[in-house]
Amino acid sequence: MVESLRIDIAGEPMELLADRALYWPREQRLLIADLHLGKGDTFRAAGIPVPTGGTTHDLRRIDALLRATGAHALWILGDFLHARRHAAVDAAWRALRDAHGKVAFGVVPGNHDRALDAGIAGVDVIAEDTLEPPFVFRHAPPDAADANAHVICGHVHPVLRLPGAGRHPVFWLQPRMTVLPAFSAFTGGHAVRRAPGTGLVACNGSLLLRLP
Repeated sequence: MVESLRIDIAGEPMELLADRALYWPREQRLLIADLHLGKGDTFRAAGIPVPTGGTTHDLRRIDALLRATGAHALWILGDFLHARRHAAVDAAWRALRDAHGKVAFGVVPGNHDRALDAGIAGVDVIAEDTLEPPFVFRHAPPDAADANAHVICGHVHPVLRLPGAGRHPVFWLQPRMTVLPAFSAFTGGHAVRRAPGTGLVACNGSLLLRLP
């Protein structure tokens, strides 16, 4: 069972999930960012030897999270794809989608999503800066904080190195913005630092650690 942590974000009860996802109980919506489907396939097509199985691993994690939460919707906050589409990746995604026929799938297109075909993927396109109080949903952090809503986004791939424990993805909790960790296991990360007024919650797939 993946560990969860209940917190209030902008006065709204939310759940951080150790497998790099955020759950909004009121809307029964699972939120992830930076899935980067097909990244390994893209690298291998370019002659860069990387292990296979990354897409299968990530889709199994989504399947488990949907089953554990009972979510009615999954929103991916940007970078659904890594680059071009691949037939095997399309088929694997469709299999996941078909296994959860009652779940509404949505994507806020990110900077990697130029090849996204919403019809083939069976997803709704969610406009950047979609407002559902108290939140506004987008891919990348805005240049300035939204005065009217709390931003939930991705793009940055926040990580933190813990002494003696290596580097871990983190939820980056700021007064007017929450940045989700990259969902894809095959991603780099941007190192963030602890700072007054912000919070960091590290996640390793099964456990969460809220840092002071």
